[in-house]
Amino acid sequence: MTPGKAPAWLSDTPLAHRGLHGDGVPENSLAAFRAAAAAGYGVELDVMLARDGTPVVVHDPVLTRLTGAARRVGELDLAQLRELRLRAADGTATDEVVPTLAEALEALDGAPAMVEVKSSRLRAGRLERAVAEVLDDHDGPACVASFNPATVRWFRRNRPDAVRVLTATAQLDPRLPALVQRRLSELKDVVAVAPHAISYDLQGLPNTATDAWRATGGVLVTWTVASTDDLAKGREVADNVIFEGVRP
Repeated sequence: MTPGKAPAWLSDTPLAHRGLHGDGVPENSLAAFRAAAAAGYGVELDVMLARDGTPVVVHDPVLTRLTGAARRVGELDLAQLRELRLRAADGTATDEVVPTLAEALEALDGAPAMVEVKSSRLRAGRLERAVAEVLDDHDGPACVASFNPATVRWFRRNRPDAVRVLTATAQLDPRLPALVQRRLSELKDVVAVAPHAISYDLQGLPNTATDAWRATGGVLVTWTVASTDDLAKGREVADNVIFEGVRP
C-alpha cells in the first residue's frame, strides 16, 4: 500500500520516551514533558483510562513501580489517583502526580506528542473515544499510536484526519499466541489500519517488513534508543527515534 503522508515532525523531531525524565524527574510526568519541550524535543507518552473514564498518562496498569501503591489504574478515579505521588527512578517520592492527557498536552506547549493508546481489547471504543475527544480540542502536533491494530483501525474509521502510527515489535511476548506475535511483527495489518507511520523496536531492525514499508515511502520511527550505539543504529535504519538516557 501507499502510506498516508506523515507530518514532517514525525521524521524530524526526536521523541523523548515518556518525557525527558531522570535526575529526580519521574517518567510520564508534567515535569518530564515540560523538560522535553524546553529542550526542543517531542514526547512519546502512554494513555489508559481511570475508573471514571478520564484518560490519564501512565505506562503500568498496576502502580507499584511508579508510586509504591499496588493499585490498578482502572480501579481508581482521578481524585484517588491524585492522592498518589510519582516516584523517581531511584524510588524517591516526588510532588508529581499522574497527569491527565489534557494536562500533558498543555504542558508540551506546542511540542509534538506521540500518544500511545494502551489497549489490548479486540473491540476498540471507550478508551479510543476518550483519547479522541481530548485530541479534538488540542491544536498542537500529535499522533495516536498503538500495538493494537483494533485501536489504530478505530481511529481510521472514526477520526480519519488523525495521524496514526502502528507500533510493533519482534520481541517475544509470552502473553500472545505465536501466530498473533508473528502477524504483529510482520506488519500484516498495515493495509487494514492504513497508518501514517510505523514505530518498531530497535532490536528487531532492520527486517523485511519495515524495509518494504520504507521502500514505499513510509516513515519508520524506532524505540527505545538508550545509548550512543543505539542512536547510531537508529539513525541508520529508521527516520526518527524515541529515546531515553541519551540525547540525539
